[in-house]
Amino acid sequence: NVLKDSPRHLQEPCPVAVEMMKFGVLHGEPFDAADRQFPQQVKYPRSPVNVWTKSVLLLSRVMSLVPMRLKNDMWNAEVDFDLAAFHSLVRVLKRALRQLTEASLSSIFLKDLSCVKLLPPGFMCASPKKKEPTQTASLLPTFMLPRACMGIVALFFLRYNGEPANFCRELVSHFPCCIQPREDLQAAFFFWEDLRRCVDEIAEPLGAEELAEDMKVASTLLQQQQQKLR
Repeated sequence: NVLKDSPRHLQEPCPVAVEMMKFGVLHGEPFDAADRQFPQQVKYPRSPVNVWTKSVLLLSRVMSLVPMRLKNDMWNAEVDFDLAAFHSLVRVLKRALRQLTEASLSSIFLKDLSCVKLLPPGFMCASPKKKEPTQTASLLPTFMLPRACMGIVALFFLRYNGEPANFCRELVSHFPCCIQPREDLQAAFFFWEDLRRCVDEIAEPLGAEELAEDMKVASTLLQQQQQKLR
């Protein structure tokens, strides 16, 4: 029931984040290497990490679940090793959720084929709308495979130490392939707050009190940076 209060445009990233929380992969700790150590050139943090690093990892991972409006060019900004690792897990979950959605619909239709007529054309169309590239015409979540662009932009915001008056100009220059990076960043902040509301409501029954506390600490860091660059 906690997801019913989320706005329509967050009806997909919110359940994805909640499911990742249930599986214990939504956190601010560095990932462990599976078969071999991470390259030293990456300078990937190792546990235990300080509060700032933990908060930045958590914030960027959560915000990376929100799509960005991009130009038709290829992503020509930096990439992030941690977000690449995080999104390898996101892709597995999204494929499973899409297959579960399709299987549930198939089960309903097999019981009553007349229900098919109730669905409009393109009810699971994943093509973005022309006027709103981050939205689709689908009636149901499509769980399309994401890109980590928003998380990378969020990292730039969180790590920015330059003059506040120059932030917007440097944001645009660092991410020329983004149509409206500042507006998309604000949308990611809104998603963070909505997800925090969800986590606070379900933390106790799901045993996620530690994540709720980590999000509280991360929110303080986010607010401080927002005040600094306002």
